[in-house]
Amino acid sequence: MTDNAPSTACIALDETRRVIRVAGGEAEDFLQSLVTANVETLPVGACRQGALLTPQGRILADMMIHRQADGFLLECDATRADDLFTRLRRYRLRRPIDLAQEAELCVWVGWGGGDPPEGAAADPRHPDLGWRWIGLRGDMPPTINEDDVTALETWHARRIAAGVPQGPVDLVPERALMLEAGLDRLGAIDFEKGCYVGQEVTARTHYRGLVKRRLAPLRIESAAATSLSGAAVSEGESKLGTVLSHANTGDGAVCLAAMKLSDLHRLMTDDSALLIGDVPARLAIPDWMLPLPQPARTDGG
Repeated sequence: MTDNAPSTACIALDETRRVIRVAGGEAEDFLQSLVTANVETLPVGACRQGALLTPQGRILADMMIHRQADGFLLECDATRADDLFTRLRRYRLRRPIDLAQEAELCVWVGWGGGDPPEGAAADPRHPDLGWRWIGLRGDMPPTINEDDVTALETWHARRIAAGVPQGPVDLVPERALMLEAGLDRLGAIDFEKGCYVGQEVTARTHYRGLVKRRLAPLRIESAAATSLSGAAVSEGESKLGTVLSHANTGDGAVCLAAMKLSDLHRLMTDDSALLIGDVPARLAIPDWMLPLPQPARTDGG
């Protein structure tokens, strides 16, 4: 568990997410040919992370894919929902696929203990992330106590500490690569499934070991950490990376940063002092990220 583990169950409403419904007789084949995750093996009632890529293998939108008896619900960051929906409609052509933006649906997340409510799906990316529940806006997950509702930032602190990227801050549209984000180890890519948009580049990067960078979590043990967005991660006079998503932990903060793999390998074996802005920070690599991939030969770090 992360350092942020509460002793009792907690839930939070995630107002930053939007939901798209994909249904119809060919919904499974349609998504299987588009997204990085394997939706054929996704059981009803479960969810899995995936992404829609450009033909060049860059992430357009990441999503959590929920399978239902009559199709799929895709939950994604609200700022990417319109673009994702437009692209899905473009790929649909004349196939018998029903697409709809479900404005009346909302997403809740829960963690920290107790049984998940009926209809919730375990978040498979990391045990600390608990479960996810999609329901009507204004409703709460069944059997949940209102006293358990807490700030969404508490959940994001757990996500970031677990090294799990999510949304366009971490996965910058048309720039981010799946393997540099570690999404291959989080079940968001299936290298055995058939073709999907961006599959050729993603597979080549995987099999030829062409990864140069990695998103890594860092911890700041200081309440002085107030402005982290876009801050530089530095070692002496050298800039090593840039802060992406971040969250306060009460006594400090956690953040994800994009850094060279060569620098991460070196920092794992020495005691170099890191700064985020002018505040001391340290790497906090979770077990699932180890061993780190070897950096590509072209990584001059």
